Amino acid sequence: MFLVVCDIEDVGALWFAGQVRAAGVQACLVTSDLLAFARRRSQRIGAIGVESVIELAHGTTITRPAFVLNRLTGPPAAAWRLASDTERHYAIAELNAFMLGWLTGLHCPVRNRPNPSCLAGPLPHPLLLAAAATRTGLDCADVSFRHDSGSTPDYLLGAAARAAGPGSQPVHAVCLDGVVLNVPVPPHVAAAVREFTTLIGAGEALIGLDFLVQKDIWWFAGMSPLADLRAAGKTLVDRLVALAMEPAL
Repeated sequence: MFLVVCDIEDVGALWFAGQVRAAGVQACLVTSDLLAFARRRSQRIGAIGVESVIELAHGTTITRPAFVLNRLTGPPAAAWRLASDTERHYAIAELNAFMLGWLTGLHCPVRNRPNPSCLAGPLPHPLLLAAAATRTGLDCADVSFRHDSGSTPDYLLGAAARAAGPGSQPVHAVCLDGVVLNVPVPPHVAAAVREFTTLIGAGEALIGLDFLVQKDIWWFAGMSPLADLRAAGKTLVDRLVALAMEPAL
């Protein structure tokens, strides 16, 4: 079973699941709402390893998927939205812990495995991203970080926009396991991206990298664990289906 785990409004994930099915592969699309109202969630850790079972309300049981594409941005807590604050916060913490343990403990390939700061996969602080980009040879503009009340500005995008100047072209690069799939990139950028993804813990992950391109300079403008799946199209579908088939082969 090819498992796609996502939020209910994730249009890219819905599209992707349809493409996998069109390729003749059994795919199960599991939204956060389905996980929230699951009949059973079980995980046992013992001498033989990790065994997990999730039984959804409509009868589908998930035990040992062949591959998981994880796009879940938060714990599946919709079933607790009308509970008291104390109960809801407790449930969210427990569900977050379960999702971390479940997606981390699966034996199959998972893109992306969660971490405590983001269930959808690697999401370092922008300061760490800037440091990693500079260290690995990506063009990263000087960034000034400060603590502001209210919403946090997009420091990396703003710095890249100032460095690139007017007329720069935005590029969203879909990067699977360190390789950009959807756009041609210069060789030095491709090499830097491979090193960058390894340095930030995304060497085995599906992420989106943003650039502003001006006069052959690719200014690094940020990253996201939620890449634009449709931008990579059939190439991405074929690569992930191949990953799902590797254990069987």
